Amino acid sequence: MRPIVRPLIATLAVLLAALPIAAVAQSTGFVISAVGMADNGLLTKEGGSDTLSSDGKRPCGGLNRAPGFTWANAPAKTASFAILEEDPDGRVGLGVHHWVHYNIPASVTTFSSADIGAKKYTPGMATGNIAGYRGPCPPLGDAAHHYIVTLYALDAPPALPPGLDHDGVIAAMKGHILAATTTIMRFQPAPAP
Repeated sequence: MRPIVRPLIATLAVLLAALPIAAVAQSTGFVISAVGMADNGLLTKEGGSDTLSSDGKRPCGGLNRAPGFTWANAPAKTASFAILEEDPDGRVGLGVHHWVHYNIPASVTTFSSADIGAKKYTPGMATGNIAGYRGPCPPLGDAAHHYIVTLYALDAPPALPPGLDHDGVIAAMKGHILAATTTIMRFQPAPAP
């Protein structure tokens, strides 16, 4: 190894070791995370859809159980929250809306899997006119799809009508969004036995 390379590698190692500390110090803003899952982590099989695949040829094999979510540091004037989940990889890049939930009071900082299953607050319509959580079921052979969960802090109290889809919630929130934060989950179906 050349003499100049060793000091360069040592310097890079020190800088890389310091990154987690810097990341923690900067994480004081509005944040959301999936309970028990790192950002960009893989959903378990239970999180997958309990229906047939989009082509109707195979069961997805999941339990349609969304993970819980927790968030912190919402803006001071937050009056309510809305959560939207989208798979931008779905439908060959056209995207699939997996979850639309809104009218969540500003006092709430966690949304458990049980709350989601019970359709607490106001569930909207996911792609395919599905009310509530629509578990992932990407085609076999696809790379893991990405599920982007966005939490919106709104300056308006919970008053949106039930049954809105993704685009309807986006339109209703226009002019009321104080801040937004995201977390990403991934899911890949297991190959058939």
